[in-house]
Amino acid sequence: MPDLPDRPLLPQMRLDELLSELHARLEAALSTRDRVHSLLDAVLSIGSDLDLATVLRRLAEAAANLVDARYAGLGVIGENDRFAEFIPVGLSEEQARLLAKFPYGKGLLAVPSRERRALRLNDLQNHCSFHGFPEGHPPMKTFLGVPIQVRDEVFGNLYLTEKNGGGDFDEDDETTVTALATAAGVAIENARLYEETRLRERWLAASTEITTRLLSGDAAEEVLGYLAQQAREMAEADIAVVLLPEPQNRELIAQIADGPLAKEVIKTPVASPRHSAAWCTATVRP
Repeated sequence: MPDLPDRPLLPQMRLDELLSELHARLEAALSTRDRVHSLLDAVLSIGSDLDLATVLRRLAEAAANLVDARYAGLGVIGENDRFAEFIPVGLSEEQARLLAKFPYGKGLLAVPSRERRALRLNDLQNHCSFHGFPEGHPPMKTFLGVPIQVRDEVFGNLYLTEKNGGGDFDEDDETTVTALATAAGVAIENARLYEETRLRERWLAASTEITTRLLSGDAAEEVLGYLAQQAREMAEADIAVVLLPEPQNRELIAQIADGPLAKEVIKTPVASPRHSAAWCTATVRP
């Protein structure tokens, strides 16, 4: 019988190495598939509601779940590029109680919205824009920040810190959260449009009601009281005041007020602007 040529049964790799490689690739594929499914579920959950506050809370919670972060935060940018609102996720009641103040959107937290790109750090305290934690703030090291854009406007920033079990945020985490923030921009725009439509409808209904009451002969004080109440509620203000002119002293007097401090401002005089028959003002909650 002729001799068979010598040749390896498996080229350049033993069977156990092949199986190990195959197992690793299968795990990576399954992990990616599961993450994509989780991302789609998160997008559907965020877009299923038209209440803006609910959309923002769900967005922060979904981001934390997707990348297994201990803490998440969502800052809504307002005037002067400061946060008009900040939604924390992951803080216990005790931690929230000890925290002296929530962030206002400067320093490190302003980088994603200013540069309009994600920021991923292994240690946030080493970044040049980090200026320290406020009193009572829990310790944090790893960081991922992503801007949230609604059309061409930067609506706010989404922040993730501290992976559960340790470790750093990686490129896949950044890609996932960026995709979530991009999809959330559409949900936020829809919620804002819906909120604006509802507010216009409420103003129209209130205006119609006031006109009806006046034509029906209701007392002026009752109509103005209704006006103050509706203005305060729709503006989400602490107090609304109707100022009426005092003919002799050329001042406006707080005759009608609605809110917890209404009794304290009644009869308060205010310097009268020229040609003013009446004035309604509302003090908005900070």
